[in-house]
Parts: sequence; structure tokens; C-alpha cells
Amino acid sequence: MKQLSTEITELLNKQSTIAFLNAARQFVKLLENDDLNQETFYKESHKALSELYRTALELETVDLIHSGTENEFDEIDKDEFRKMNRNLISNLGKDCFYWQIFDPTYTEENGKPGEGWKITDREPTQGWLVDDFAGIYADLKEELTKIDQIHTDESIEDALWQLKFGFNHHWGNHCINAMRALHYLRYDGKVAM
Repeated sequence: MKQLSTEITELLNKQSTIAFLNAARQFVKLLENDDLNQETFYKESHKALSELYRTALELETVDLIHSGTENEFDEIDKDEFRKMNRNLISNLGKDCFYWQIFDPTYTEENGKPGEGWKITDREPTQGWLVDDFAGIYADLKEELTKIDQIHTDESIEDALWQLKFGFNHHWGNHCINAMRALHYLRYDGKVAM
């Protein structure tokens, strides 16, 4: 394995990075464990999502100084990641659907149709835990693969940048939506946890 630069080594040794990567690996491991029953899966995934979200809040944004236009990790088979956890989450049953509003912070002052928001941003729509889990899993698994298997300055820097960006703009939304749905499933007694 190639020797990592001082900057990347220091970044990997930061407590915030260590805590987040541990939480991400724990979530991925949970979704790859097909020996769990639904009750245990819901309970453990609720805890794992909470820890993942908490540690992602502390994860630092990475400056891209090592990445170039040609990356050896562009060839990662992303479709394979989507297949790896299909069995467990696809069998969650009817309790995996929930209601959501895409942007719960919408107010009339935020704009009018055609000025940056869509009518669906403020109307309820159906969420799906299967989609949430699959989206989070695929995003985390791809970046963890870059860190653990490719393990170059470029791949680690890019992975950490992507993980923080994805938290801010993609998988973080899935995470918060899934935690909210799991909270109601648990504490309203819809699913035993």
C-alpha cells in the first residue's frame, strides 16, 4: 500500500473522522447482516442512524488538494453496492411507508411557484424506508470502499469530501427521514422494538 501524505494521515486520525467512519461502518455492517429479524433490525438501525447523523454533524469539510481529473476509483461498480443489501431491506413490509414533506421549512416568504420551489416541496408525499436505507447504504459503502480498498491520498480525500457533501445534500436527508419514521413506528407502538 502506498504511503499516505501527512495531511491525509492527520485527517484520518482526527477524532471526528474516526467517530464518523466507525458509525458509517457500523451502519453498513448492520445492513449487510441478513440474520436479523425485523424487530431487531428496526431497533438497531434506529440507533445506528442516530449515531451516524450525530457523528456526521462533526465531520469536517475536506479541501480537495490531492484529487485530479483522472481518478482510479471512478470504475467502482455502484450497482453492486445497491444489490448487496437488497434482501434485508426489501422484506420490511407495509410498515416501511411513511408521510413526509420534502421541505418542512417552506413558508410563503420562501418564494412563489417558478421562483426556486416546486409545489411538491410543501405537499405531503409518501416516503419509503427501503429507499432511505438503500440510498444511505450505497453512498456510505462506495466511499468506505475508496478509503479501505483503494487507500490513496486521492481516494481518501475524495471519499471524505463526498461523505460530507452527501450528508449535506443526499444521504443526510434520508437519514433524518428514516429516524423520524422509525421514532413513530417505535413509540406509537406500530412495530415492536
